[in-house]
Amino acid sequence: MNTGNDDYSHLKEEIISSERVFDGKVIKVDHSTVQLPDGGSASREIVYHRGAVSLVAVAGDEMYFVRQYRVATDDFLLEIPAGKIEVGEAPDETAEKELKEEIGGVAESLRKIHGFYVSPGFSNEYVHLYEADNMTIDKQALDDDEFLDIVKIRLSELPAQLDNGAFQDAKTVIGVQYVIAKYNL
Repeated sequence: MNTGNDDYSHLKEEIISSERVFDGKVIKVDHSTVQLPDGGSASREIVYHRGAVSLVAVAGDEMYFVRQYRVATDDFLLEIPAGKIEVGEAPDETAEKELKEEIGGVAESLRKIHGFYVSPGFSNEYVHLYEADNMTIDKQALDDDEFLDIVKIRLSELPAQLDNGAFQDAKTVIGVQYVIAKYNL
């Protein structure tokens, strides 16, 4: 129902109680009880994450991706360069670092083009999507626990690759759609 204004307080849930059930290196998980707008209550499992960055990296007529194995999906995914934001790090710092680490990219400038929640039904993970402007490629600087291949795809092939299901994670689909629109592909 559209109320005609920006007051959505009638939809807000209030956390009544919360118990930390997992406190890991990347995520924290709380089991919470919330009071619903109608006065009832419900259980919520909430995953807390520091957030991440992802990068649209185009050089010449090619877009850069990485292929890596993801244990959670038990699959080799083709993704745009990305990484989690470390404690004390600003998203633009993470973007610059991840571009260099994953594909050896060095950009004249990085520009934030979007931001989005990955799965807001249970997680607060927010991804900052950047575009690397005037990028050159140098040497990768992977972390010790990172194993990935660099994959370059011609811009003209992106629409067909998207249609064929080559990209299966949200950040990559969003990044590819951005490039398709930007370059009128």
